[in-house]
Amino acid sequence: MSESASAPDPRRAARLQRVRGALRDPEPSVRESAARALERIERREDARALLGRLRSGDIVTRLNAIYGLGALGDPAGVAALVPVLEDESEDVRAAAVRTLGELREPSTLEPIAARLDDASPLVRRHALEALGRFGDRRLVPILLAALADADADTACEALRALGSCGDASAEPEVCRHLEHPSPSVRAAALRALGELD
Repeated sequence: MSESASAPDPRRAARLQRVRGALRDPEPSVRESAARALERIERREDARALLGRLRSGDIVTRLNAIYGLGALGDPAGVAALVPVLEDESEDVRAAAVRTLGELREPSTLEPIAARLDDASPLVRRHALEALGRFGDRRLVPILLAALADADADTACEALRALGSCGDASAEPEVCRHLEHPSPSVRAAALRALGELD
């Protein structure tokens, strides 16, 4: 880390001092505004620290940073997670796609859908789960294509995602999976049928 990157920013320090001072204001509305401002400032500081950890070579640290950025929901963190979808580590890609799905930021829909072509079945399942959280009917053709995956767990996630979209146009393909050899796939197909319009 460079010296300038590790040196404290005097403007930020002064801003924090002013905001913390306002927490003692006699007016409740001013104290409330100060508390909200302090929360936003601290969230940005937390996001900066997590972004630094995200670039670390240690996988456990990077996984913790991904989940931490997801918990913060900071826009900078969301943007930083998109390139992580291309990481060489299967676990890191899976964590990033899952976290982005939980955040449901519309701008991440396309990068998440691209993970349906991932070499890892784990990442593909997490991508399907993430897409299902959006419940976006535009995803139906992509989700139907994912049903062709021979992996029963992946087919279950695709069926769950289709159910969350609620689009009746998926019904013929969902019904086809009622005859699947895997009971979990048949059960997922039935649940999806119950959710279609």
